[in-house]
Amino acid sequence: MSRFRIIGLVAACLVLMVALAGAEGYVVILKNGHKLRCKEPMYIEGPNAIITLSTGTITSYPLQLVDLVETERYNQLGLGDALIIDELTIEGEAIATPTPPKSLAQYTDLSGGEKVAGAPTLGSTTEPTATPTPGIKLQSTQYHDERIDQAFSKIFDEKELLLYKTSQGTQPEYYYVQTVTDSEREVFQALEVVAEAYALIVQIHEEVAPEAVELQMIQTSGKPAGTFRLTPDLARELATGQVPTQTFYIKHVIF
Repeated sequence: MSRFRIIGLVAACLVLMVALAGAEGYVVILKNGHKLRCKEPMYIEGPNAIITLSTGTITSYPLQLVDLVETERYNQLGLGDALIIDELTIEGEAIATPTPPKSLAQYTDLSGGEKVAGAPTLGSTTEPTATPTPGIKLQSTQYHDERIDQAFSKIFDEKELLLYKTSQGTQPEYYYVQTVTDSEREVFQALEVVAEAYALIVQIHEEVAPEAVELQMIQTSGKPAGTFRLTPDLARELATGQVPTQTFYIKHVIF
């Protein structure tokens, strides 16, 4: 057998190994940089991420140790080399990751009045069914209703969401928000603030509220940190605490 043929067979085997590794499932990235190859996507149970390793072993890691943003970005964009993955064992007790309290007490009147204290409870929601689509990005056209733009801006400023841009979304009745988020904490905070703002606006003035809010989070470097298309039901689900922010993120994020 010629040398070139042997090299070709070796290369083909390597390609097959990478394909099999990628087909095996899911990669969880820890905050220390280590990667865990898994048979299936992780899920969140209380303060822990439940993980099924490629060996079939089911284990749990404190959410504080898991980089949720990088994990979802890695799996949805197919980044990295599936052949160089470490499977680790971490000892110690699970540490609870508190969800920041959500204040619904301040919002703006779209008719131009002052902010009102004591917002009503937003109520229950139905199971979300919307499926985000690609192409969510900052548009050159501003949203057509200036009152909506002012309402979002007022809430964002009050809740100290400082680095953001807004425009029309991928459809005329969609509102778009782009935020700069350089840490996992900032990602979750931005997601919560935008969901709360949208839920309040829908609650107060449903007839003029956007049909959806498209949220795109990026790092200062331009690296994506997660994109969402929030429907009113999804916004209420997160704003009323029906689901933890971490669970909401891994369930609905797109890249």
